[in-house]
Amino acid sequence: MPVVSFNVPEAGMSRERGQQLCRRACEIFASVLTAPVERIRAYIQVFPEWAAASGNEAGAAPFYQFYVLADRSPEQVAELHRRFTVLLAEVLGIESRVIRGACIRVEPEDWGIAGGLASDARKTEIATRRVSS
Repeated sequence: MPVVSFNVPEAGMSRERGQQLCRRACEIFASVLTAPVERIRAYIQVFPEWAAASGNEAGAAPFYQFYVLADRSPEQVAELHRRFTVLLAEVLGIESRVIRGACIRVEPEDWGIAGGLASDARKTEIATRRVSS
């Protein structure tokens, strides 16, 4: 379920940097949330320099938002904020002070997976684990 979207300035963004950002973001999610990496999604939206500003600094306004199920702990959310900020600063070669982000918590009955609800998928997964144990 975890999804992250990065909004980044086009300056300095290349295919290689974009792939690195997405791959490492998925690894961060998998590590922090102990989630299977195949369930994780990462996206990048690139904007032209003139389309954003951080105070008086044009173009230097990277922003990320990530979605997690509502039961994730405050510690996990804080760690994701910390690590996504470090990741963006490293990949873009910028100072972390200009980076902003948001966590959006979603109830399992409000999140869709393959046309069904995450709440139903969880019930099925838990039942399967019990049978396998």
